[in-house]
Amino acid sequence: MNGWTANRGNRWLMGAAALALAWLALVSRVYVNASWSDEAWGYFVVPVGEPARGDRVVFDPPEALGAPVPYLKTVRGVPGDVVEVDAGRGVWIGGEYLGRAKRVSLAGRALEAIAPGVVPEGRYFVHADHVDSHDSRYAEIGLVSRDRIQGRALALPDIPWLGLDGPPLARSNPLARSNPPADPGLALSEQRP
Repeated sequence: MNGWTANRGNRWLMGAAALALAWLALVSRVYVNASWSDEAWGYFVVPVGEPARGDRVVFDPPEALGAPVPYLKTVRGVPGDVVEVDAGRGVWIGGEYLGRAKRVSLAGRALEAIAPGVVPEGRYFVHADHVDSHDSRYAEIGLVSRDRIQGRALALPDIPWLGLDGPPLARSNPLARSNPPADPGLALSEQRP
């Protein structure tokens, strides 16, 4: 291979890489983590097809909440999954316990648990492991429609020398991320509907 052919191949490769980066810049976004309940300082959001169970997604919360930023959660329920709520407000999706729906928000607002049922087409049950996560366990968030999901979220790496690392509380307090168990005061038969 002569120098001209190798040089032409390198230019083509660099051009393709530049176009790919330009496309990503146009269709993607970087969000700085506004929540102390998650470990990453920011997320790169890529709009891609239908979300799958386990995908981290960024979505627009209902307008009535007046949230200034999108929410970041993990898809835990997909169309066809069964949502169950026990007498102690424990929430189950597809037979898996996700946590208890609190009665009052951190701001003191009353919270209603999500209603039991089946996740319909085009909607998703989103959740975060933090006990205070504002997610689909609550009626005011509910099952998130596909059109409110901006895309899949990919955690950005920590860059400590620039001060870009995850919130200290999330890294140092594993209890802050755990949901309480199903209500121990209920009989086993009452714990899971």
